[in-house]
Amino acid sequence: MVRLIVAASSMAMLSVGMAWAAILLFDSLLIFGESTLQTVFVFGFYIYCALSLFFPSEHKLFYVLSIPVLSQFLHLFQKYDFPAGANSLWRLLPFLLADLYMFSTLIRYKTNLTGIEKGLIASWVVFNFLFIAISPNISGIITGAFVLLLVTIPSYFLYLNMLCRHPSFPELLERSLCLTFILLALGTFGLVFFGAQYRGASNLLVTRNISDTNVTMAYFILLWPFTIHYAMRTGYSWLLLPLFILLFALVVILSFSRGAVLIVLPYLLVSIRIVSKWKHLLWLMALGILLVAGFDRLMYLINPDLAYSWQLRFADFQTVGPVLQKIQEVSGRVEIRRLAYQLFLDSPLFGHGTGSFELLGPGYREAHSMFFTILAEQGLVGILYLYGLFAALGCQLLKATAPRRSYRILPITLGCYLLFVHSVGYVFVIIPARSLTINCIAPVLLICIYYYSKIAGNKSITDRG
Repeated sequence: MVRLIVAASSMAMLSVGMAWAAILLFDSLLIFGESTLQTVFVFGFYIYCALSLFFPSEHKLFYVLSIPVLSQFLHLFQKYDFPAGANSLWRLLPFLLADLYMFSTLIRYKTNLTGIEKGLIASWVVFNFLFIAISPNISGIITGAFVLLLVTIPSYFLYLNMLCRHPSFPELLERSLCLTFILLALGTFGLVFFGAQYRGASNLLVTRNISDTNVTMAYFILLWPFTIHYAMRTGYSWLLLPLFILLFALVVILSFSRGAVLIVLPYLLVSIRIVSKWKHLLWLMALGILLVAGFDRLMYLINPDLAYSWQLRFADFQTVGPVLQKIQEVSGRVEIRRLAYQLFLDSPLFGHGTGSFELLGPGYREAHSMFFTILAEQGLVGILYLYGLFAALGCQLLKATAPRRSYRILPITLGCYLLFVHSVGYVFVIIPARSLTINCIAPVLLICIYYYSKIAGNKSITDRG
């Protein structure tokens, strides 16, 4: 891990230095950003992507997998000074570079796809091409939809299929995604503190768009099995495991997301129980209760603006009542989902197409539910196809629990992710016509979980043989 951190940090500093030198030589580049700092870091990230992908390195897996996650922070840092939306090449460039690298690798090396996996790739491309083609929002999303759905996601599936034959693939995947988890957590902390500078009406907007984990918390859920397995694999599990648990707990609490607190904290406790003893779990639960009980006062001492954001998001849940029902009522999601169902009734078989809810709905990118969003955009065909994929993945994950007790966290992770995207927000492929962020982090991480569990399942069969 230390070598990976040093290599990635050196690459990042070199890239920023090259971008700074280029801007000093060609000051006309400053027209693209609102400040020199923003322009340097934006162009520095593009240089980082190119150098990390196309120059030889033993850490290539980390560079390829971390680009979608890091791109999310790039998009937020670009703000609206760079063109936003799914058709923005400024925002799609990191994915295009990753696609180009994966293509160049797949040309040189063979994959080992099974017949079912070949059928999966083919059906994914066909169905998503159909849903893109019928969308009334096609002019606003066509570039991003084509790149992410038809090129990037299949490329990651093929690329990881090629790499999973390596004997060290599980260890490399754990290390790469553990560092990605750490970077995502640190970046989220920075955005939380940045968003807390705004008060009043604008604060709610900033909190929801930047630090609310309707988006990022789903990624933490999917990254957590790799993080916890990496911690248990090292000789410093006694130190790393509590640190990672604390990091995850702080992310949940500082997210100001009511759904994250109610869904992810139990998931965190269950995962701790799987990999550790009861006494460790009880100790951590006691510490967590004390932390939550006095968290608002602690935040006020550290930063009064953070305490204000906490109260803004949770003050309406002090009364007794069904908490999940209150979340739905306060956020207006019941009405949004009712509209999504009405759109489904208008076109029940194929829906209205990818990205159509943003145009035909109340102005939101999605219906705050995977089920209702897919129902409106892809109809019964999309529902059967997508949930069929999740059912198949769930069966694969259950098979992987045999070799080691710690692998039980994999099906639990999938269940927690599905609970989150059905109750808090639809986080899968994000291709809005107007918003800042564009990514496909969730499908990439689900592909990682699939191949990780596949290796575990094969080990189980080998051991029994």
